[in-house]
Amino acid sequence: MTSPSRSVLAVAAHADDEVLGAGGTLAAHVRAGDRIHLLVLSASATSRPGQSHDQVRAHRAACVNKAAALYGAQVEIADFPDNAFDTAPRLAITQTVEAAVARCKPQILYTHSAADLSLDHRITAEAVAAATRPQPGRSVATVLAWEVRSATEWGTGVPFRPTWFQPLTEQDLTVKEQALKAYASEMRPWPHTRSVRAVLAAARLRGAQVGHEAAEAFEVVRHTVFTPA
Repeated sequence: MTSPSRSVLAVAAHADDEVLGAGGTLAAHVRAGDRIHLLVLSASATSRPGQSHDQVRAHRAACVNKAAALYGAQVEIADFPDNAFDTAPRLAITQTVEAAVARCKPQILYTHSAADLSLDHRITAEAVAAATRPQPGRSVATVLAWEVRSATEWGTGVPFRPTWFQPLTEQDLTVKEQALKAYASEMRPWPHTRSVRAVLAAARLRGAQVGHEAAEAFEVVRHTVFTPA
């Protein structure tokens, strides 16, 4: 007997964060027959002076859609200012996440860790926490926080402490690599921690930590176990 299809939502602060953090895991969900939804809160050019906002946003949106096509994901791209989420009304960010949750009705939601160096990532984590507060009738049973190379390992607060590991197949890793290459303009050359080689090496390391060839690691924000009545 096959398991019923689940709805999965990934909430990323920036275009590429979802692949860096959970690209292999999303591929595993696709293999399991689950439905993937993606909310990207910013594809703007705020942090890149001298570049046209419209041109950069169009380019990043194209990258998002190219990567999302590998997962058959439905995509929504918001327009909060890159690297300046603290200048946007916090309520507006939370309501954007709430609207995506209401529309997609995910059982599982992936997003950023509050341990990240990036303020945008931390604000996203807080918005997700507010938008997924347990309420009667809410669909979200599991909220997991991913790690993003060049943001999570450089945090200065409470360190990222994963307790949930998703083993990845070679097929999952291939999809993750293809999705990373869709974001080629956002990646960096080796030995930068956000190079394709470093990201894939991190997946190998996380796998070795739990006795698998590869894995992605997550913090458990909340996991509700449903028991039969």
